[in-house]
Amino acid sequence: MNSLKIFSRSQFSILWWSGSLSSFGDWATLFASVALASQIGTTEGNSEITAVVPLVARIIPAFLSSLAGLIADKFNKKNIMIFCDLIRMVVVFLLFFADNLIFLFVINFISEIFSLIRQPSREAVVPEVVEKRNLVKANSLFAIGTYATLPIASIMLGVVSDFKFSDSILNYGNGWSGSVIFIFDSLTFLLSSYILVFLKSEKRKNSSRSEVFSYSEFKEGLSYFFKTPSIRNIAISISLSLFAAGALFILGYTFLTVDLGFSESSFGFMIAAFGLGILFSMAIVNYFVSSFSRVSFVIGLSMLLTGAALFAAFRSTEFIYILFFIFLSGVGTGSIYLLTISFLQATTEVDLRGRVFGNFYSIGRVALLVSFLTTGLIANFLDNYFNGSGVEIVLQSSAIIIFVSGAISIVSGYKQINNAIEIENSNFNNLKLDFRSTEDEPE
Repeated sequence: MNSLKIFSRSQFSILWWSGSLSSFGDWATLFASVALASQIGTTEGNSEITAVVPLVARIIPAFLSSLAGLIADKFNKKNIMIFCDLIRMVVVFLLFFADNLIFLFVINFISEIFSLIRQPSREAVVPEVVEKRNLVKANSLFAIGTYATLPIASIMLGVVSDFKFSDSILNYGNGWSGSVIFIFDSLTFLLSSYILVFLKSEKRKNSSRSEVFSYSEFKEGLSYFFKTPSIRNIAISISLSLFAAGALFILGYTFLTVDLGFSESSFGFMIAAFGLGILFSMAIVNYFVSSFSRVSFVIGLSMLLTGAALFAAFRSTEFIYILFFIFLSGVGTGSIYLLTISFLQATTEVDLRGRVFGNFYSIGRVALLVSFLTTGLIANFLDNYFNGSGVEIVLQSSAIIIFVSGAISIVSGYKQINNAIEIENSNFNNLKLDFRSTEDEPE
């Protein structure tokens, strides 16, 4: 019930509905783009290779996240989000006409750029419409809106792909029935931008700040990000975790179907279990965090859970046990995401929030990109030169990396807690009690 009270704040509701619609459009466009890339590749007999084209197109712009953060700090965040949604409305609509991989790559690349520009603005504006004590609850609801739309988008793609549209409609596009979903997705971005019109514009405290980009401001954001110990330590730990987690999506299918001999659908069930774990964490994590001073400690505990669960999953041979441990890893992963976002929102200076989130997402995406490009090669190398399955070795090693990253975060968080206790004790020892009645005070 406490979480639902946040919806009584109209500004939060506007942000939530706009974000959920935007996320739905992102998921649907991604799934449809992958399916279209596979369709194009089928004619050439290499659909497995062409299917990754949209994924690569969406990962590469990660290097622009820091710049996107600077944009969020320099301009009105509401206007940025509206502008990005309108651009994506047009770009996604163009996918209806995509009939080759180059066109598909370029459109997804452009769409992702504006998605990256929008994200730091959204994260930075949340503390302006939600009280600090409600940040974890608010981000839980945002995450639910993001991930709950994933299965809806997937189902919609399946229904639309099987539906027989008239040739008069399809002939205007690329001829693939599933491409009709791009038209629907385009409308979600239009609706999202319309909803944001009713969001109150932020009051910029530093209105004299120039809207001309400068290297010094860019450098200022990087310096703040890497010189703030709490932010730097969390960023390092999460980057290592994301690198390790990337292996799950690259090698998980091979682990289940080749190494263990399960059906092809097993990978889908595994990802579903992971997603359910994330959703479960959204509902419970806000009840266990009462102070942002201890968030690094709790993030560390969540990493320990994630690492241990993944290691147990990749040591198991029974499918039911694998699903259970993957579910637990999802719970840990969801907690890590929520607490990290909430911590950055609560502790970052207003004029630097956009750049901090931009740098954070940039580092995270680069870690995923490196993981996507290297984990498969490493597994193949281990297969050729060592006994045992290279896939299992990489997956188990990845789990250990997450576990160790969690231990580092716990040590960092424990020091913060001790410092806070020392300060409190110091203040208590120096406290002078005054038992005089206020009635004796002179007027």
